[in-house]
Amino acid sequence: MDESTVDLKELLRILKKRRLFIINVFLIAVIIAVLVSFLTPPTFEAETVVRVKQSKGLADSLLSDLPMGNTMATKQLMSTYAEILKSRTVLEMVLAKTPSSGKKPLTYETFSKRITTEPVKDTELLKIAVEAPSAEESKRLANLLVDSFIQRLTFLARVTQTEVRQFIGSRLDEAKKELDKTEAALERYKRTEKIVDVEAEVKAVVDRMSAINQLSAQNIVNQASSQARLRSAEKQLAGQKQGFVADNPLIQQYKSKLGDSEVQLVSLLQQYTEKHPQVIALRAAIEETKLKLNQEISKVVNAESVSANPLYQKLMVDRLQSQAEIAAYDSQAKALAGIIAQNEAELSELPAKEQSLGRLMLDANLTQQIYLMLANRFEEARISEVMQPTDIQIIDVAVAPEKPIKPKKTLNVLIAAFLGLFAGTGLAFMIEYLNKTIRDTEDVRLYLDLPVLGSIPKFQEEQASINEFWGQLLGSFKKKQPHRRRRRS
Repeated sequence: MDESTVDLKELLRILKKRRLFIINVFLIAVIIAVLVSFLTPPTFEAETVVRVKQSKGLADSLLSDLPMGNTMATKQLMSTYAEILKSRTVLEMVLAKTPSSGKKPLTYETFSKRITTEPVKDTELLKIAVEAPSAEESKRLANLLVDSFIQRLTFLARVTQTEVRQFIGSRLDEAKKELDKTEAALERYKRTEKIVDVEAEVKAVVDRMSAINQLSAQNIVNQASSQARLRSAEKQLAGQKQGFVADNPLIQQYKSKLGDSEVQLVSLLQQYTEKHPQVIALRAAIEETKLKLNQEISKVVNAESVSANPLYQKLMVDRLQSQAEIAAYDSQAKALAGIIAQNEAELSELPAKEQSLGRLMLDANLTQQIYLMLANRFEEARISEVMQPTDIQIIDVAVAPEKPIKPKKTLNVLIAAFLGLFAGTGLAFMIEYLNKTIRDTEDVRLYLDLPVLGSIPKFQEEQASINEFWGQLLGSFKKKQPHRRRRRS
C-alpha cells in the first residue's frame, strides 16, 4: 500500500515537474495537425449505384446446384463487372471526354486509384465511388464512368448482332437481284409463249411444291443466320480455349434429336399443312429440344469454363448453339433435297412447255420466299442491334457531395491531441528515467543509504556575481566612513 502510494506520488511529481514539456509537445502536435488539415487540398467522393442483373445462362449454371451456388455466381459476376469497370478501355473513354485543364492531366494510373467498387451484400447492387478534388468533378467523373461502362458492355453485346446484320444484309442484296432475275425470266417466258392463264395441272404441282420451297427458303435463311453468329463468336473467341464442351454426350444427343425432328418435319409437310395437329406438335417438340439443348450448353459452359467472365461464357454459348443449329439445318437440307428431287421427277412428266413454266414459277416462288425471310431477319437483327442491353441498370446517379471526405479536420486534431499528450507524457517519463543525477535528499537516502543533515540550495551563476558586486561596493563604503568623522571633529 505504501509502495503504491509512493509510486503514485512519484508519478504525479514527474508530471508536475515536466508539465511545461508535456504541454509544449501537445501544442506542437495540435498545431501541426491543424496546419496539415487546412493546407491539404480537399477530396470529394461521389457515389452511384447500379444493378447488375444476373444473366440466364449464369443463373442456370451448375453452380446453382451447389450450396450457396447462386451467391458464388453473383460474386463472380460482380467481380468481373468491377474489373471491366476499371479496365483501361473504359477509363480511357472517360478521360477522352474529360476536358484538359491547366493542372496536371488525369492519367489512367491516377484515375484507377480513385475508383472503388463495393457490392451490396445479398443483392444485385454495386456501389461505385469516384474521388476528385472538387464536388462537381467527382459527380461528373462518376456519371461519365458508369455511362462509359454501359457503352462498353453495349458495344461488346452488339458485336455479334452487327455482324449478323451485315452478313444478312449482303445476302439480302443478292436475294433481291436473284428475285428480280427469276421474276423477269418468268414474265419473259409468259410473253414469249403467250401464256395468259396457268393450267390447273401445272398450278397443282407448283402449289404442292411451294410448301417445300417455303421450308427450303427458311432452311437457307436459318443457316445463313447461324453461320453469321458462329463466325462472329469464333472471331471473338480467337486465341481462347475452345471446343472443350463440344463432345458432351448429352449435347450430342440433343443435336441428333433436333436433326431427326427437322427431317421428320419435312416429311410431314409433304402431306399436311402447318395447321395440322401433327405438324404443330412436332414444331413444339423441336422448340422444346432447342430449349433443353441451350440450357445444357449454358450449364456445361459455366461449369467447365476456366473464366468467370460472363461475356466469354456468352460467346461460348453462342458458338455451341450455332453449331447445333447448323447441324440440324444440314440434316433438314438433305431431307429437303430428296423431296425436291422427287417433285422434280413429277414435274418432268408434264409437257415441255408446262415443265419450263412450272420450274420458272417455282424458282420465282423460292427466291421470293428467301427474299422475304431475309428481309424479316435483317429487320430483327437491326432492332436487336439498336436495343439497349438490360444487364446493367442505373439505380442512383451520382450527385455532388456536400462535404469532402478528406481531410477530416476534427478527427485529425483529436488524434493529434491524443498522440501529443501521449507522446509528451511518455517522453517526460523517459527523460526522468534516463536522468541518473541525485536531485534531492530523497535520492540520497534512496540510492546512497546515508543520513541527511540538510541541503544547500544551488545559486545561479548570475545571482552569485550580483551578490559579489554588492558586497564589494558595501565594503568600500564602510572604509570611507572613519575619514569623514575625523574631519567633522
